Amino acid sequence: MIHLYHFWSSTCSRKVRICLAEKGIEWSSHHVDIVEKRENTEEWYVDINPKGVVPTLVYNDQIIIESNIIIEFLNELVNEPELMPKDPYGRAQVRLWLDRSENTVHKNINILSWNRRHMKRMGHFSHQEHLGILENFPDPDKRFAMVKRLKNGVTKEDEKNAITILTSFMDELDKALSKNVWVVGDNFTLADIAIAPFIERFEANKLNMLIDFQKWGNIGRWWLELQSRSSYKIAYSFEKPASQ
Repeated sequence: MIHLYHFWSSTCSRKVRICLAEKGIEWSSHHVDIVEKRENTEEWYVDINPKGVVPTLVYNDQIIIESNIIIEFLNELVNEPELMPKDPYGRAQVRLWLDRSENTVHKNINILSWNRRHMKRMGHFSHQEHLGILENFPDPDKRFAMVKRLKNGVTKEDEKNAITILTSFMDELDKALSKNVWVVGDNFTLADIAIAPFIERFEANKLNMLIDFQKWGNIGRWWLELQSRSSYKIAYSFEKPASQ
């Protein structure tokens, strides 16, 4: 049995839920409140994910963390439908897009989300309480980055640079989609799954400069087709639990 520890609106959690739906895999849900209750920093959760982030997947008592690794694991766990190309070059291209989704897109959407999303949802904490929460975050890399960001803030220059980097990413994505039906070739792959939640996050954060589908018509076509897939609808149908 597969157990997924996830947060309802987390982009990385949504990525894994899309993959689970594509594969038709049954799973048991464990919602981890990373906002109000900060359950991801509690001892019971850090015991299974030392980084204190979501999602975490547990399969037969085996723990898998990091969303891109989780979706590759799921693809190998269940043969059909195959979500990786058959040829080595195609698989390498998918992994390149997985890397871009994490180290380019995720990194920079976090910068743009800081003032728009993070600070608003943490608004019920005082500055000192907020600092205390971040200083106790399990993963040192993320802890140091968030504490520094809280102390120094995200400047207009930071946001401008993030938008420039993400605009370049969208140019590359549109170019790829001008040649293919999906991001890598004519079959739906893990690359499409990894990128999709970030496009939705651009929309949710009203980053209109990054969702200009007149400029990026190939992405617009791809995005409409992706949203029509049942796996996307299932993944996004998971709403915030009423008790939270």
